[in-house]
Amino acid sequence: MAHEICLRQECPRIAVSEVTIRKIARNILRDLGFKKAVLSILLVDGSAMRSLNNRYLRHARVTDVLAFSSLRSGKHLKDKTSSGASRRADADFLGDIALCLPTIRTQAREYGHSFEEELHYCLCHGILHLIGYEDKTRNAFHKMHRKQRTILKRVAGSRRARKKKPASCGA
Repeated sequence: MAHEICLRQECPRIAVSEVTIRKIARNILRDLGFKKAVLSILLVDGSAMRSLNNRYLRHARVTDVLAFSSLRSGKHLKDKTSSGASRRADADFLGDIALCLPTIRTQAREYGHSFEEELHYCLCHGILHLIGYEDKTRNAFHKMHRKQRTILKRVAGSRRARKKKPASCGA
C-alpha cells in the first residue's frame, strides 16, 4: 500500500472507526499529492494529551491535536506510537499526530458538527502541520483553514466550517 497509517487507540471509551480514520488519512495524503507516505496517529484521552503537551511543548493544558513532524524537526513520539508496524524505507515518514478524542467530541458539540466531522477536521489539521502549515498568525490561520475546508470537501464531503480558532488548539 502506498500510504501506511500506523494507528494506536489509547482512548477506548470513545468508539471510533479505525478503518475510517485510515481511509480519511490516506485520502488527505493523496489529495496533498503524496504517492507514498507513512503517518502515525495516536488516539488519546485528556490526561494523556495534557501529558504529551506538557512533555513536548511545555504547555500544561489539553488540546485537540498535536503534530510532530519528522520532516521539519526530526522529533516524534517514539515511545508512544509504536504500533508494531514496520515503517517503509521507500516512503516519507511524515511524523506523529496525537488526537484527543474527548476534546474533539466537546468541540464537535460547540461547533454543531458531528464527532466524525470534527475528528476528520483535526486529523487534516494535524497532517497539514506535519507538512509545514502553521496557524500562529491571523493570515496563516486563515490560509491553513481554507486549505483544510477544501481538502475535506473533496475527501470527506464536509461542508461545515469553523468560525473561529478553538481555545484548545495547540498543534
